Amino acid sequence: MNNKGGDTPTPGPSSSATGHTAGNDDGGVPGDYLGTWSASLPGDRGASTRKLTIRQGDVGDQALSLTAEGPLALGATYHCEFTAPLAARPADGEPVLIGPSTVSVGRPAASCSPGKATELTLLPDGTLRRTTTASGESLIYTRSD
Repeated sequence: MNNKGGDTPTPGPSSSATGHTAGNDDGGVPGDYLGTWSASLPGDRGASTRKLTIRQGDVGDQALSLTAEGPLALGATYHCEFTAPLAARPADGEPVLIGPSTVSVGRPAASCSPGKATELTLLPDGTLRRTTTASGESLIYTRSD
């Protein structure tokens, strides 16, 4: 995808515990996923950053927010903010399914485009993998809170 600010977990134009348990009954997101995660993407013009926040919610609630920032041509930068709903309540040990995202802030607007559905998977090393379900592209995040 050629969208620098796009809500894509892979490059292209486009930890500590939270105190919650995986069996959290307060909503559809397992407690171990909750919190803030970050990633960096190398690029020809410099690194782009992603800050992912996962909140508790039920199916349809905006459980994910993402901020994407990075360089554009001629020294300019982009700043995009996205939100996305919880698509389904995961079974124990299954990935968290997140619906397509919408752009809530885009500077410049042309640099930000809505993202496709993704799934979140906690990895054994404590990192989080966000995978675009349609393409299989993924990005690894580390806990930052």
